[in-house]
Amino acid sequence: MLNVTDPRQVVESFNKRPNGYTPLTSALRGIFQSAASKLRGNKRLLVFVATDGEPTDNHGYVDVQSLENLMQHERQSNTMYVTFLACTDDPASVRYLNQWDRTMINVDVVDDYKSEREEVRRTKGFNYSFSFGDYVVKALMGAVDPGVDSLDEYANSTRNG
Repeated sequence: MLNVTDPRQVVESFNKRPNGYTPLTSALRGIFQSAASKLRGNKRLLVFVATDGEPTDNHGYVDVQSLENLMQHERQSNTMYVTFLACTDDPASVRYLNQWDRTMINVDVVDDYKSEREEVRRTKGFNYSFSFGDYVVKALMGAVDPGVDSLDEYANSTRNG
């Protein structure tokens, strides 16, 4: 969804059941190329991608490599922040995202609240307070702020630029 000006546009979009392919690479390339020409000075772009699994090409074939190439080599990682919202109960279908969360700069992956809270508590201790408000902040700021992003990661995780 581009140029959202009214919350009802988002509600309407989410009322539709997912179907078809998942052409994330072409969709993100269009956003990155469009935004790149407009970013000036200290402006930054924050992109939220809600996905239920592996990206596909325009023919429906799984193509994680093209998306990874886009994220690593075509995205201006110093000005373009990406949060992937994993919308699935199948961890295998988003395993690639969890790897990118640990290795790509200015990328965060957020699961549902319950799963995210479990991850945070697993890394920070089971008594660590992680409210729904904390979850919302992590979803909004994880790609922008490494401290927020690292809440659900062990200290030995590394980020490559």
